[in-house]
Amino acid sequence: MNARAISTRVAAAVLLAGAAASVAFACCGAEKSLDFMKYYAAIGTVGALAAMCLVAAAFTWRRPAVLAFHLGLALVLGGWTYNELAGPRDGWVRLRAGQYGGVGGVEAKPQLLLRLEEFKIDRWPDTGTVRQYTSRVKAGPYADTDDGLEEREISVNHPLVMGGWWIYQSSFEELQNPHTGEPLYFTILQCVKDVGLPFVSLGGALLILGALWYAFRKFRTSKPRNPETSKPRNFETSKLRILYSLVFLGAIAMLVHRTLATGHPPMQNMYEFLMCMAAFIPVLTFVSAKVDGEDTLLVDALLTTVVLMPVAFFMDGSVKRLMPALQSPFFVPHVGAYVVGYVLLVRAALGAGRRLVPAGFFLLTLGLVLGAAWGKVCWGHWWQFDPKEMWSLATWLLYAAYFHLEARLSRRGRNVFLVVGAVMVILTLTWINLSRIFTGMHSYA
Repeated sequence: MNARAISTRVAAAVLLAGAAASVAFACCGAEKSLDFMKYYAAIGTVGALAAMCLVAAAFTWRRPAVLAFHLGLALVLGGWTYNELAGPRDGWVRLRAGQYGGVGGVEAKPQLLLRLEEFKIDRWPDTGTVRQYTSRVKAGPYADTDDGLEEREISVNHPLVMGGWWIYQSSFEELQNPHTGEPLYFTILQCVKDVGLPFVSLGGALLILGALWYAFRKFRTSKPRNPETSKPRNFETSKLRILYSLVFLGAIAMLVHRTLATGHPPMQNMYEFLMCMAAFIPVLTFVSAKVDGEDTLLVDALLTTVVLMPVAFFMDGSVKRLMPALQSPFFVPHVGAYVVGYVLLVRAALGAGRRLVPAGFFLLTLGLVLGAAWGKVCWGHWWQFDPKEMWSLATWLLYAAYFHLEARLSRRGRNVFLVVGAVMVILTLTWINLSRIFTGMHSYA
């Protein structure tokens, strides 16, 4: 066995071990996982994995897609390790209007000075729930006077970046003024200085490029079925086509109605997520027939009418306004990438559209990286070890191992991988409904 084959198998084994560890972390919950990852042994393990990725890159420098994948993973893991070892701890500032607060450094001489000018809460007029909350502050380098402070606004998904610090609108506290009885608000700001962020950002970009290049190359080199020799199956009756079309039109009508009713794309909860998947599958049926000459009508119709639509109607379908964290430009591309990616991978496990599996992996990669970027902009850190994050990561690592081993797997082995991957996708979706047991940052979905 040559060095390339050995390195490939070792890399796949490490990825599968990472997937198993991610499942374990998901079961432990975010708080316990974060506590464990603060140990120096855990930090050292992540650093060692980053070094292994660099070594693996040395064996794949002639394959651009795999090289970008290994370098990207090395930078992501290395950036996290560097931040844990060299970065300052997070800080918190609690202010009411007119008060000053310091960011970073010792209490006597912080690096930045903040003064809260005004805190305001915007509520949805129909429900009264919080739409957004904003702190208007004066901020600048620490000085004895506040003459040089600049006026800025901080709200959810819109942090203040100054002097290397990211200052987030984390939450607020509502008390009652003992003298007047009026509400007295305190803003709570989170202060983060992520010294490893440049490495993580570059690593995320390399992961996306590597997955995109791999998907493009595999799609071009794999052979589609010949449309002229692909015979329609006996069960493709006009009744099935009519039923399938009605279900598709119903899903589209629901999505349009939800968009008009809520004022935002219908991707907030499991009901809407499953309906988006049901609406997209007929598009793939058409693509499979026209591009690949592959007849996927029965599989797609069963997946839509027997699985997605019935399960969706068991979910909570009540119309809800977007909470502040979801009001972000990342919302549609992040969720949309997962919708399409999950559909492609589940169909492949059922034997339909397997030429699009690399595209599904690319979309998982895109959704994962966009989610990490969104987490950084919204919550302060690109990774929170949230249960749903860890399940999504486990799914991604499983498919990454599949693509490392694909050339050396038998047809049966590839089938097993795809079925297990589809099960992981289903468990990732199911995790939303287990949020009462394992609470995390995604419990709102």
